[in-house]
Amino acid sequence: DLSISRTTISWGIPFPGDAKHTVYVWADALINYMSAVGYGDTARAQEFMHWWPAQLHILGKDIVRFHAVYWPAFLMAADLAIPEKLLVHGWLKIGDQKMSKSLGNAVDPLALCDTYGAEPVRYYLTRYMAITQDAEFGIADLEQKITSDLANDLGNLLNRLMLLAQKYNLSVLRAPQKLDAPEQELKQQLMLMLESVSTDMQDYSFHKAYGHVWKSINQINAYFHAQEPWKVARVDAARFEKILSATAHALALVATVTIPVMPQKMEKLLAALGVILDKTPKNYVQELVEADWNRDFILNLTLFAPTETLFQKYEPKPIILEKEKEPMITQPEIPAITIQDFTKIELRVGTIVDCQPVPKSDKLYALQVNFGEHGIRQILSGVKQHFTPEELIGKQGSFVFNLQPRAMVGMSSQGMMLFAQNSEGKLVIVGPHAAVDAGVRLQ
Repeated sequence: DLSISRTTISWGIPFPGDAKHTVYVWADALINYMSAVGYGDTARAQEFMHWWPAQLHILGKDIVRFHAVYWPAFLMAADLAIPEKLLVHGWLKIGDQKMSKSLGNAVDPLALCDTYGAEPVRYYLTRYMAITQDAEFGIADLEQKITSDLANDLGNLLNRLMLLAQKYNLSVLRAPQKLDAPEQELKQQLMLMLESVSTDMQDYSFHKAYGHVWKSINQINAYFHAQEPWKVARVDAARFEKILSATAHALALVATVTIPVMPQKMEKLLAALGVILDKTPKNYVQELVEADWNRDFILNLTLFAPTETLFQKYEPKPIILEKEKEPMITQPEIPAITIQDFTKIELRVGTIVDCQPVPKSDKLYALQVNFGEHGIRQILSGVKQHFTPEELIGKQGSFVFNLQPRAMVGMSSQGMMLFAQNSEGKLVIVGPHAAVDAGVRLQ
């Protein structure tokens, strides 16, 4: 039994037959879930039967008691079906505080959409806000993720594919008759991604699902870098087309599973590949999963140059400090070096092809870095608290290449990766704004 009236408050709906009592606000409010879809209206009976009960009821963690105890009690008393499942989400936080209108620290979602677009914002919230936990929101982090994940990882790969195809007059990519070993490996990675995404989606772990998708994007980038189609094009036209075909089809698959988060952006990406969805994305994904990738790589693709850049990049904004009222503290003088000193340092761009946590270390990753003709080196980097392995694999960065090898926790490190720290204390990869050949020396 549960009381649905109160005598301690006067505002609200008077309880029928007893003027001393007022209907409890949660009893009044919760009924709106049903009345909004036709409950109590005979003309809308079919509509109510269509929508009720809710398959999934989404709510915040601070109102669990009302939705998990009060609401089922009301429905049972009325002989109505209760929601099949509850999905309880955490708080969005600004710093250490819950985002709240009453605290005055809320972020206007309409302003976010006007500034960044609805789809990049939706991607950021889906990818980086674990729904069952509290999650910290930051504009600088939003801009950094749009730049790194969307503009660099995804958009830049599409542009590089298009430019190469145009340079060598490839407007149609024919489905290859046979997949070579690198394409077989890429196929296997994509199939594993689809299985993981399906499992996590069923569990409402959207951040994990799109974490797998972006791991695949990094793997596609790594495949593209490793195959070096810009070199292959000059010596083996058939192999060149196969590399571009594999990359294009992998991008088509990624775009299709990302449509729920960014429908307009992904339809533009697919249109650039000549894929017009005349069926539901779900059916298209199913065709990709069930197709015999050893016989053909799904279909012939017609490449069209994108009419616009899919995603905008955002440069970190300088921090402008108010003038100090107190006399400025003199900073220690930075010792100057000669040009001869500087030329001793060899900085090269490398592509991270693998990243593994170092056992018994809270900070270190063991990175396997491809330096092109200079080979692959192992470099230890203390960034475990700032990045997941998936966020590093496939990324290009700047490395001190001629640093004397040193032993760390029983392992050898053959170089050093460069990072910068943003205003929120998070590390940002220092690397080229556009992809370059692995091993290129900085000038």
